[in-house]
Amino acid sequence: MFRLMALLAFLSPCIAQAEDLLGQAPHQYRVVPGWAAKALIAAPIKNGHGLALDAQGRLFVLTDNPQNNILILDPETGALINQWTARMPGAHGLALVKEGDAEVLFITDTVLHEVRKLSLDGKELARFPWPEKSGLYAKESEYRPSKTLHHPNGDFWVLDGYGKDYVHHYDQEGSLLKSWGGNLGEGENQLLHWGPHGGTLDLRDAAQPLFLIAMSDRLEIKRFTLNGQFVDKIPFPGGNPRDVVLWGDLALIPHLGDQWPQDKDSPGFISIVDRQFRVLSNIGAPPALYEQGVLQPMKSDGRTFIHPHAVAVDAVGNVFVAQFASKAAPLVKLEPVTR
Repeated sequence: MFRLMALLAFLSPCIAQAEDLLGQAPHQYRVVPGWAAKALIAAPIKNGHGLALDAQGRLFVLTDNPQNNILILDPETGALINQWTARMPGAHGLALVKEGDAEVLFITDTVLHEVRKLSLDGKELARFPWPEKSGLYAKESEYRPSKTLHHPNGDFWVLDGYGKDYVHHYDQEGSLLKSWGGNLGEGENQLLHWGPHGGTLDLRDAAQPLFLIAMSDRLEIKRFTLNGQFVDKIPFPGGNPRDVVLWGDLALIPHLGDQWPQDKDSPGFISIVDRQFRVLSNIGAPPALYEQGVLQPMKSDGRTFIHPHAVAVDAVGNVFVAQFASKAAPLVKLEPVTR
């Protein structure tokens, strides 16, 4: 019993206490203490990399522990429903995609240099190796994909965020259609190194669908048309945007650290932004400050998160956080505070 209690204490969600009020009104949260702690004892993970909720409301957690690549949790209690592995040591990006009546997972691997498509119970359905035919790579090891983005028509795009920073467009059969970003094109049409880490396909405006690309170490979000043409960029000074998760008219952006990559021990935070990408609330950081419309450098509060890498939001507004290099708190649940 003592050992169990010690482990539960060690796996407590984060430094912030359950009574702490996080973020700024009307988007404020509290940590749910001990959430998923027992699950993490039963199925220890290396790094929390990706999160997704399926149609049944189950929470899928992607880790780079090749013994436990996927944990399936009850989002309410944090109880472990199931676990399985795809034996992917560099599992990094997770996308849960609806295909007809089924749901499937796309997982990128930066060590195996590939993307895999799997059923929700772990059956491998397809593999997409390095895009050799693109002519942009001299060898497989140059390709280190970070995430996939998906269109309802079945097309998908692979972000090579740890390799050569290209975006590769595939049809639903897995045939390469086009590559852009990286050193292709001129000016802002290029994606500089350590850039396209995560993002999403924004279809909220049917007249202007856009890619939202989280340019992590570049401290900005870049927006592109579906043909890969640069539209604009939104700076997030003091942040390190690792992903963009749409939530109605809002979006959540996890920042891995406030001084990353110069200081890889610096803690991160999460921004909630509106349709214009103006920061409405910083969870784990002071309020955003704008001077003459320009966002000033942000900084973590140093006690809420370690390195938030991915987020997911359920139907009632609970926020789930997967953290990188955060042994004491790889998973965190935040519940909204209503007044």
